[in-house]
Amino acid sequence: MKDIFGPEGYLDLELPEYEFRESQLDMARFIQERLADSENGIVEAGTGTGKTMAYLIPAISHALESGKRVAVSTETRALQRQLTDKDIPVAQNIFRKYLGADFKFSLCLGSTNYPCRRRFERFLKRGDFEKGDLEYLNRVSALFRERKIFTSHEADVPAYLWGEICRDSELCDQQRCPVSSICPFQAARREWASSDLLVMNHYLFFSNIASGKTYLPVAETVIFDEAHSVETIASKQLGFSIDYDLLLSLLQRFYHRGKWGIVNSFSNSETREEAINSIELIAKDANIFFEKVRSIFNENETVRRIKKELNLGEKLILQMEKFLSILEKCEKDCEDEDFRMEFEPARSRVKGYFESLKAFLELSLPGYVYWIERSERDLLGNVSLTARPVNIDNIMRFEVFAFYESSLFVSATLSVKNDFSFFINTVGFERGSGIVLKSPFNYKEQMAIYLGADLPSPEEPRFTKEAAKASAEIIKILGGNCLLLFTSYSMLKNMKIILEDLIDNKIYSQSELSASKALHSYMRHPGAVLMGTHSFWQGIDLPGDLLKGVIIARLPFAVPDTPIMEAKVEKIKNEGKNPFVALQIPDAVLKMKQGSGRLIRRGTDKGIVAILDSRIKTKGYGATFDSSLPECSRALTLKELTENYKNILKIREN
Repeated sequence: MKDIFGPEGYLDLELPEYEFRESQLDMARFIQERLADSENGIVEAGTGTGKTMAYLIPAISHALESGKRVAVSTETRALQRQLTDKDIPVAQNIFRKYLGADFKFSLCLGSTNYPCRRRFERFLKRGDFEKGDLEYLNRVSALFRERKIFTSHEADVPAYLWGEICRDSELCDQQRCPVSSICPFQAARREWASSDLLVMNHYLFFSNIASGKTYLPVAETVIFDEAHSVETIASKQLGFSIDYDLLLSLLQRFYHRGKWGIVNSFSNSETREEAINSIELIAKDANIFFEKVRSIFNENETVRRIKKELNLGEKLILQMEKFLSILEKCEKDCEDEDFRMEFEPARSRVKGYFESLKAFLELSLPGYVYWIERSERDLLGNVSLTARPVNIDNIMRFEVFAFYESSLFVSATLSVKNDFSFFINTVGFERGSGIVLKSPFNYKEQMAIYLGADLPSPEEPRFTKEAAKASAEIIKILGGNCLLLFTSYSMLKNMKIILEDLIDNKIYSQSELSASKALHSYMRHPGAVLMGTHSFWQGIDLPGDLLKGVIIARLPFAVPDTPIMEAKVEKIKNEGKNPFVALQIPDAVLKMKQGSGRLIRRGTDKGIVAILDSRIKTKGYGATFDSSLPECSRALTLKELTENYKNILKIREN
């Protein structure tokens, strides 16, 4: 590891911008040791450590030495492509040039990201497209002719077209498909099977677990990059959500008045009529059932946790059972290949919906929390039934820690006061150790922190107005380019109204724009202000003058108003513990670290992090938050902050 990461090492020779960082070498050695000893590990590596290379190099080395495959799971597809397009090729060059070794790696995506040649040709044959679509279809045809692996990323066609030609896992019959030998998806799977390193995202990783680990090749080691998001994504992927619209779309694949449906291909006319009658009864009973579910909500309520069986849906369950038995009879008479290609997956999806509905109505999944949710768009919005695991620790122990020789978790925010206990309990971590590595950035010379001790408590009515005034002062000190983070849309909206009268800077708010549009607009207008909630606390990278200030309106405590959080609080109370101490404080600390970490992304960045919540100085638990922020100057008043920031500017100028 020293030969690669050390001063005048291989990375130094290959990368002009490379700087030796002791913390990066320490991380690489820690990863190497865990893999060699078949242990699990946790790494918190501060921004600027170079954590990607610090886990990739030892992981690849281990794969080559042991002959065992390594899986790397990161948070998003964008981060996957950053690994496969930028970081891994650098590592590959190092191994080839200096170590005389080579390895194969693959980008792994969900099946709908790949095209289906058979669906594409059937779509062209049907001619269900506009003249303006020909350009896109010609591009896809050209990609097919190259006989290489390609995905929606390379095809770059509109979503509505891709939905017609992408692979449908339940429509795919590899054994019978006449074009399987030139199928991009099957070629991708063959590539995965021969690769030393697989790059996936957390959604795909946990979807693979939910499907019985049948989608991806087996790996002996898994590394979770951006590991702070593992719990949220795992819970979502291992649960389910069903609604009325989904059921209707499933039924319409079989029968839709005036349009072709699978039922039209049933050879027995009596069975065909029986199936049509059953579908119409299901649609009728489903409408009645979801209307009754909708009536459970109070006038302004959009989410309701379900703790007892609803005693609804008995007729719907019976009708769906009857329909599934009709489909079972039809299967025996089905010989047409194209028909079976449509029939099998459609039946499978109806059966999956039926099993989810039954599980929800009977509350039969142990350790799960159940709730109904109504669309906020209108009072008659679509109603969904959702079930998710309350905790993922036991699932992780069985499906991850007992399955892989080594499981490694890497992120910039996993510890509270350098303690991994909260994360360990969350994911059920066992058989391993952790290490906290500080960022190589000089925060004392790059960042000033304001702890709003001179502001009223967030519980006071005048807080929003005073917080807006303080924000306006900080924005003026920095000349704009500030990110304001909130825990609720209502406070964001109220503060924006006040702030608009206090500053001249252009404001882009998530209360009025989508997260992506607000961010894009902000980046195009120097001196602007960006206001956002949940999606802006992590994952955005605005280096240099793109971001000079991060203003956190309130400490990001998760109130137990969501079903999952409420269920977690109940469980902790039943264990005789204090949920505020055991759950809400550490959860908020990690979120605050994520939010404040948006500011300093490079060694040349400078700016202000402001916490407008005075509880960080007035409450006993505030010290836990304060000590989790980087070591740099602290200001308790705006006057003091102004002086501290002036000193930073002087230092940076010199």
